[in-house]
Formats: sequence, C-alpha cells, structure tokens
Amino acid sequence: MRPNQKVETFPDGIVDVYVEANRTIGTEPIVRLRFEEQSVGIRRYYESQESTAGNRIDRLIKVPHTTIVNRMNIAVMVTEDGKQYRIQRIQEKPERHVDLWELQNIQVKIREQ
Repeated sequence: MRPNQKVETFPDGIVDVYVEANRTIGTEPIVRLRFEEQSVGIRRYYESQESTAGNRIDRLIKVPHTTIVNRMNIAVMVTEDGKQYRIQRIQEKPERHVDLWELQNIQVKIREQ
C-alpha cells in the first residue's frame, strides 16, 4: 500500500455476477463480490437519459478490481430481493484496486436446472 493511499471498503452488500444468454442467466455466478454504493450524480444521470442508445444508469457501485467480469454481464444483488442489473460500463481504477460499475435495471429469468 502506498503512503496516504485510501483504504477501500465495500460495506453495502454482496453482488453475484452471471453470464446472460437468450434472456436467461446461468445457475452459478462467475464471481461474488462485496460492493459499496456510489452516487450516480445528476450530470451522469441526465447524460444517460439523453443517450441515443437508451442506456440509462439506475445504479453505480464500487467493487474490488477484477478482470473476469465484462460489460453486459448480469449483476444480481444478493442482499436485496435479487434485483438484477445489466452492467453497462466498467470504469477500471486498477491503481486503487477498484472498479466502478454503471448498472441498468433489467429482469431476466434464472435458468432452471
């Protein structure tokens, strides 16, 4: 750890990340991570609303840095009634060992075994 480096915490909950195919997600997550809620911010929120692609941002979380998660995976909040979000954007901050995920609320079916 570098001098004066901020200690990162992830106290707000747990998120499971799944791969999605044909509007269903797998039965086993590819990774489980702790997260911290972040403020979306008014500018970022309105810019996403005006996007021609229609990619709104419903939530922003900070997670430990990982290379196995990519955009378009599905994030399921373990600690809140299983809310599901498509990961729209990952802003990597490897120097701080964190990633910021922009999430869009969606609902997909969990694959039956």
